[in-house]
Amino acid sequence: MSEVFAPYSGVSPTMAGWHGGRPLSPARQWLVAKVLLVTFGTAISLFVLGDQRNVLVILVAALSLPCIIILRLPLERDFGPSAAAIAYLIIVELAHGGAANFTSLGYTGMFALSYIAFAGTLEGGFIDRERLIELLRQLIFAFAAVSVAQMICSLAGLPILNGMLSKGAWSYNSLAVEPSHAARALSFTLLAYLILARRGGPALSLRDLWRREKWVLVAFAVTQLLTGSSLAAALLPLTIVLALQLRWLMACCGLLVVAWPFLQSVEVESVRRLVGFLTALPTLDIMALVQADQSGAVRVMPLLLFLQSASLDNPTVWFGGGYQVVNQYIQGNLVGAGEDAAMAGFIPGYIMITGITGTALFLRAYMFRFASIETLPLLLLWIPALASSAWNSQIFWYSLLLLRAVHHFTSVTSATRKASMRGANP
Repeated sequence: MSEVFAPYSGVSPTMAGWHGGRPLSPARQWLVAKVLLVTFGTAISLFVLGDQRNVLVILVAALSLPCIIILRLPLERDFGPSAAAIAYLIIVELAHGGAANFTSLGYTGMFALSYIAFAGTLEGGFIDRERLIELLRQLIFAFAAVSVAQMICSLAGLPILNGMLSKGAWSYNSLAVEPSHAARALSFTLLAYLILARRGGPALSLRDLWRREKWVLVAFAVTQLLTGSSLAAALLPLTIVLALQLRWLMACCGLLVVAWPFLQSVEVESVRRLVGFLTALPTLDIMALVQADQSGAVRVMPLLLFLQSASLDNPTVWFGGGYQVVNQYIQGNLVGAGEDAAMAGFIPGYIMITGITGTALFLRAYMFRFASIETLPLLLLWIPALASSAWNSQIFWYSLLLLRAVHHFTSVTSATRKASMRGANP
């Protein structure tokens, strides 16, 4: 067995998981993990339909169950919590709406199976940290290369490479369906990469980070700036700060307070919208938020509407009301989105559908179990980047895959370090 595929858990390949004494296939496991990450983290216009459905993602998700069976991936750690969360969602919907939203339930189930398949490749013990680090690094450079190519095509009057939902010049989607999706995917990719690249060491200072990862940071910044997204303008500094030592986070918070008056006078469109939106946010005034940034307001409006209408005395708040309850809270109330619009991201949409109970099951299955000092930056980034995103989107599940991978490798490193210390001090 080569060093590349040596299992981290200390369990022999013939004993890992439920394999009946048959060895796993390291190359196939790595292929499954790689395909899942690349497919969920990117979007190619050839496979994206007019309603933004990514056919390639759907196909890969549909093949996850056969991969689990054929490769006999370990299920012990992830199947139970995932099954509990998804089963609760199905039960609530059947109790309130029958099979009216069968397609949406099916998507959630396929994404959950994709997650279980990816986790199984990690638990099998053959996925190499260095290969994963290199894959994430390549993804960051790929995003940057496509963004620059899109800019060149736009300035030259040529058809934009992989062009999909963008706002025109200086608003490029890169390897995502739309610019804001690129901002989310790239931020999670960079932060996961930087945490894994520490290889168990402490967080770096800004100077050391720049010295070690200069070109990766340049590629990240170029792509974020070329999205023209106000979300990207917020995530660009936040992602880098979260990768640094804690004292840098405190220092940057102080610097932001001092620089706020200056930022309000900046004429860059994405920064202007972001500052206006953040200024209006504490007022919780929907119209003020819409005037500051329509796209940002659409993300927070569902939560504001839910908080205004929900009551803890209502059983559906605790146990869920099914998909149909979203219409009761949202339909006709989203300013600027049309009278029939009834969309809500994970927060508060999932709370509306499954209640606090179902949401707690979901968060435990895919986030709370993996909370640690090493994964805390990813969890903090997830709140502004993806909490308001649709849970049946590839970017949402891509962030969960990266969180699972970072936890796996950082927890293995921590366990190895503790074992070494015990061996040195019997």
